[in-house]
Amino acid sequence: MSDYIIEVVQYTDPYCTWCWAAEPILRKLKEVYGDQIKITFKVGGLVKDIDDYNDPEILDWIANHWLDASKKHGMPVDPTVWQDMKGEYRSTYPASIAYKAAQLQNPELANKYLRRLREAGAAEHRFIHRREVQIELAREIGLDVTKFVESLDNKSAEQAFYEDILECRSLGINAFPTFLIQNRQGKTVLLGGHRGFDTFEKIFKDLAGDEIGKRTLEATSETILAFVNYLTLKQ
Repeated sequence: MSDYIIEVVQYTDPYCTWCWAAEPILRKLKEVYGDQIKITFKVGGLVKDIDDYNDPEILDWIANHWLDASKKHGMPVDPTVWQDMKGEYRSTYPASIAYKAAQLQNPELANKYLRRLREAGAAEHRFIHRREVQIELAREIGLDVTKFVESLDNKSAEQAFYEDILECRSLGINAFPTFLIQNRQGKTVLLGGHRGFDTFEKIFKDLAGDEIGKRTLEATSETILAFVNYLTLKQ
């Protein structure tokens, strides 16, 4: 039997602004429930080829969508990245495959890598579809860059990515984020869209009852410093 009581799988994409919005919710869940929950990520492929939209203004639309979404979810975005990527951006797939290369090497660091992809793409005006940026971020968070590049070149990361896509399709998932929440007995809840902490809290209670407990968070200088250190070292 696993040590954790609840597993949360987020089906996601590094470019998805509403997945970016879910980051503080997931971090609060982990802080409140600790090792009682396990959070993992699978990538579903948001945009295979931007030309499929047959719309020359699609990148402008995405920029406006990011800006409007940011006003609602509060996470920082730099929508000008979309204008500056015109002529070279084609797909969200390369960034997703890079995440799988990280995951094949080290699942814990891969979660940190996915966070860095989101930060870099959404708020730092970096082109995360470019391999050189993917490598820079991999090096930054402590991945073995040689192994990382090898997983990209030998297509093992791409194969793992397509396995995630097949899983998404088998579950009928076509929008991100979507969450699969499962208890130790195999009972699951499929939850679509951006949701608040209270929604997850209720589902955890429904799935685990009194088996799962919460830690009360107190905003003291000690707890804030400990949380910042945790984010720096672990996430």
